Amino acid sequence: MLTTPIYMLLLVCFFITNAFSQQSTGSIKGTVITSDDHLASSVNITVPKLKKSALTDENGVFILSQVPTGTYEIEINMMGHIPSKQQITVSANETSTVSFQLESSLKELQEVVVVSAAKKFAKKQSEYVARLPIANLENPQVYTVVPKELFVEQIAVDFRSALNSAPGLNNVTQSVGSGGVGLSLRMRGFSGSSAAGSIRNGMNTNWVTMSDPVNLESIEVIKGPSATLFGSSLTTYGGLINRVTKKPFDFMKGEVSYTTGSWALSRTTIDFNTPLNEEKTMLFRINAALDNQKTWQDYGKSHTFVVAPSFTYKASDRLTFDFDLELYQGNRNSTSIGLGSGTPPVKSLNDLHFDFKKSYATDDLQSEAKNTNIFAKATYQLSDQWVSQTNFSNAFTDNKANYLFLLINTAANSGITLQRRLYNINSTFKTSQIQQNFIGNFNIGSLKNRLLLGIDYTYISTNDNRWLINNYDTAVANPALTINGNAAFINMEKYKQLIANMTAPTVVNTRDFRTLSFYASDVINITDRFIAMASARFDHYENKIAQYNQNAVSPKFGLVYQVVKDKVSVFGNYMNGFSNVSPAPTADNPNGLTEFKPEEANQLEGGVKIELLGGKLNGTLSYYDIKVKNKLRTDPNNPLFSVQDATQSSKGFEADLIANPFRGLHIIVGYGYNQSEYTKANPSLEGKKPYSTPANVANFWISYKILDGQAKGVGFGFGGNTQSDSYLNDANTFTANGYTTLDASVFYEKQKFRLGLKVNNLANKEYWSADYWANMMPTRQLVANLTFKF
Repeated sequence: MLTTPIYMLLLVCFFITNAFSQQSTGSIKGTVITSDDHLASSVNITVPKLKKSALTDENGVFILSQVPTGTYEIEINMMGHIPSKQQITVSANETSTVSFQLESSLKELQEVVVVSAAKKFAKKQSEYVARLPIANLENPQVYTVVPKELFVEQIAVDFRSALNSAPGLNNVTQSVGSGGVGLSLRMRGFSGSSAAGSIRNGMNTNWVTMSDPVNLESIEVIKGPSATLFGSSLTTYGGLINRVTKKPFDFMKGEVSYTTGSWALSRTTIDFNTPLNEEKTMLFRINAALDNQKTWQDYGKSHTFVVAPSFTYKASDRLTFDFDLELYQGNRNSTSIGLGSGTPPVKSLNDLHFDFKKSYATDDLQSEAKNTNIFAKATYQLSDQWVSQTNFSNAFTDNKANYLFLLINTAANSGITLQRRLYNINSTFKTSQIQQNFIGNFNIGSLKNRLLLGIDYTYISTNDNRWLINNYDTAVANPALTINGNAAFINMEKYKQLIANMTAPTVVNTRDFRTLSFYASDVINITDRFIAMASARFDHYENKIAQYNQNAVSPKFGLVYQVVKDKVSVFGNYMNGFSNVSPAPTADNPNGLTEFKPEEANQLEGGVKIELLGGKLNGTLSYYDIKVKNKLRTDPNNPLFSVQDATQSSKGFEADLIANPFRGLHIIVGYGYNQSEYTKANPSLEGKKPYSTPANVANFWISYKILDGQAKGVGFGFGGNTQSDSYLNDANTFTANGYTTLDASVFYEKQKFRLGLKVNNLANKEYWSADYWANMMPTRQLVANLTFKF
């Protein structure tokens, strides 16, 4: 019923804004082809007079927008090649076209692109972070883009390994919830299983769901409360992870890769792209992976298969349709370790001296997930100033989980024992989202505006039935289990019979959340160096199960000043995030439902960004202060109920640096310091740190490839991750120990193939990762990869 008025409102806004726009600029669009008539991607185009530049995309196309009227010289500069120049005239409100043909062949160009990969590591271009065409130095928000080229160099065979390349993240670990098995992480002191990849191409997918990096073009780590542009359903106050998938392009290309290694690793992947017609208006690409492996422990294995086709149809010069499908099926063990009853006589996980080769499980105790993610986008160029973008996302997951929880119990007469709690959960997750954006790029007087107007409707539902076997060993008359003791084999038939004997599920959960949102964001160039951003979102949230609705407003403001034009900028922002809270009984209203306010997180942040030496030195340094109010906490006078008066503070600074000091050498470094505490909570928790929030986290990767001589193509890589101690509980009585892990690789790369060898966890460190539940992490692993390109 709301659809027609909403669209009419946006169209009115569009026409009013367009009427005030001035047509004092134009655009340049061009195509670059090689000497053998292939489209040339990743070629740098510059307009020296304007100090503007652009890279050609995978279709060999570049676009320079908002170019003042006049005549300019356009240049192509590539290492080892004579610059190519052309002159072009730009008229008001028109798109001028140009084409280049390089003297280089596709083979020569690909070798140049491989040599110049440092710029791809450093490139922070994103259409999703601001949902507007603004560069990193124009954006007052901190974000990092981890490209697929880095995954390849590090031979990342799973999503967790890929995320470890991103600065500022910690405790990236397998997590569980409502029958799903996915990843959780900490970002700026806040936890989120939903933040670890549940946003895909800027749209919602299912949370607590594992994914595979085979079809990823990049991973975007967007820092800070981001509800203004992404909503609150699947983001955290610390930020979010956006998975950007590979898109089709208009020439045939492909690669097949095989990876093997320790623990019977066997992984085969394929990436194939081709146009489907001579006009190259129909483009198709498919990525697939088949992955089987055991773990480093006595029991445990995983089997995953993913196929991800994508299709682009260029209906006209103005209208393009993009379709993306992801089908995933995975089976894996899911074991989590946590504190049970009693107080352990030791103070940390390391003090318990777990044998890292012992799983206490069986290969058959598997959790299965079947995921279907669908994405569609229609992009229509309304004019040179306005673009319409309609997005649709639908995700469905069918889970059949068998969780194993190892609870550390302590009793005066029996010491420390392990309780094996088994959870059988059958669940379905569904989320659908439709989004309409109007994106404008125009001038009002002397002020350049980039304006976003949007409507978003999101539907989330889950159903799960939970069958709990609280203590498997007691249920089947096994002796009490001790750490590193002989664990009785988990007999799956007995386990199933225990469930069959239960008359009803232990817990039945149903969710039905619906959110209608309106949002707007405007980036204004007050001068060519001074930029302001103002954004706001209105959410109308409905919880159909609780028969409850709630409204929330989320603002966002930012300022940027480029101290050195297109090279150094200082920035500051105020950002807001929120989380809707469903009604619940309270001590004052024990027989009814009390409505709560939405939780709110407010961030103040400032810092500096640099892009120097023609892209060879890129970095960000920022300080942030996040305060969360209206948090629910346990009622100190009645622990059966909650009160809404808790607050939490999280502040710190982050730095990342990407450098290419000389040809062939790449350096990527990230560091984060965080100080989190409950500033108001249960008296026993005030001043304490939230669980799993280490003060210090860092990562680095250094690689060098020989570019000349007989050893050309040989390369080496070395790097690692580190984080300091954190706590496994909010009471801060038990420590999850910090760690440092190191990896090393050697590779040989040519135009048609790549051979790589890597050792993960070089020092064979036994370490833990924890986000409420703790996990023993992999020991040393040798991985070998061979990739053929065609």
